[in-house]
Amino acid sequence: MLKGGAALTLSTLAAVSPRPVAASLPAVSPLVATPTAGGLVGYTFNSKSQDVTLFDPATATVLATRPLSAVVRWLSNEQRYWDGQYLWTYDFPDNAVQAIAVDPRAITVARSLATGGAGPAHSLMLTPDRSTAWVNVAGSNYIAVLDLGTGVVVDEIKTGKFP
Repeated sequence: MLKGGAALTLSTLAAVSPRPVAASLPAVSPLVATPTAGGLVGYTFNSKSQDVTLFDPATATVLATRPLSAVVRWLSNEQRYWDGQYLWTYDFPDNAVQAIAVDPRAITVARSLATGGAGPAHSLMLTPDRSTAWVNVAGSNYIAVLDLGTGVVVDEIKTGKFP
């Protein structure tokens, strides 16, 4: 962890993009993000401070920290969360569960899709075709099925208490 607070770290997504991610980052502070060898940039999502620290994964050198204003929750190599453009995860500000799409180039929340349910939530996974997200809405005891194209909840799968 490069910064205080809970963090999630991803370092392989930049390799998927056609251009180095760091090259498109605007300077916000004296730290100016520059492309690393091979164009890889690591992301550490800092839950407590709701920001993202970008780093060179080869040297663990911090390149910059950007505000995000959202808590990026569990992302795992066992879950489908990358649709080719956005990192999909979830948040539940004010106890309202929503799916959020993080733009890894602009380091912003590009989309926020309401589930209509109460938090907390525990996971989000994209379907194999990356067109639908399934979000665990634990406080309301269902799984929300979101159409990512329209941003609409297309189904609610009732579960037992606090799935």
